Amino acid sequence: MEWDHPVPPPKDMSRTAANATLSRADAIKAMWDADDGRPLLVLRECKLCEGSDGALLSRSIKNDKTLLLTKWFRTVKLPAHVSHNSHPFYNVFAGYNFGKTMPHFFLLAHKDAKPVAFSGMQTQSQLWKAMFKVLDQRYAKSAKRAVKKWLLLLDRYDTINQRQTDYQEQLFAVRATDGPRSSKAKKISAKLADLNKELAAIQAAERKVRDLRLLPPPKKLKQTTER
Repeated sequence: MEWDHPVPPPKDMSRTAANATLSRADAIKAMWDADDGRPLLVLRECKLCEGSDGALLSRSIKNDKTLLLTKWFRTVKLPAHVSHNSHPFYNVFAGYNFGKTMPHFFLLAHKDAKPVAFSGMQTQSQLWKAMFKVLDQRYAKSAKRAVKKWLLLLDRYDTINQRQTDYQEQLFAVRATDGPRSSKAKKISAKLADLNKELAAIQAAERKVRDLRLLPPPKKLKQTTER
């Protein structure tokens, strides 16, 4: 996972340490980069998962699909002590009406949206369903269709990488026995060149698949209760 670790805005000198906690609106605003309008995935660490992504990723199955879906989110990680009311980003979690227990992470389509919360014990299918629902709100193209194509492209990457490795090993051996200008060496070099062209085509296809066309957040926003 590629995480952003937000830094609170500079302190107002008129504010004391006792009231240094940001409001929910200011905290959410601070986590959104001015040039990055993607929906948010916000995770708070705990003592058990500190330094890992265990609350989000599965330990028993491949996480390729989940990892690809996160690329369409701005992924933010906050430390375990964000649950203390003195932490600047305390209201990122406490400012919502989550109930008695703070979730481990949540998804947010836009700054005034209702967060989709998870305890960290969810199944991958439950997480995917929620991620698709949030992505559909913010992107013009279907993430569900795009991620299927993206996974197929990754399989093609793996195949090409293996073939490149095989040809490079063959080329090394042929150059050692027949010389670098031999017909065998030229044939293998030609095959490597073809693979490079195929790889470039896959990279172009991947760029196209990843571009879902981010939509601006809705203008008419429903206000929610905030602490």
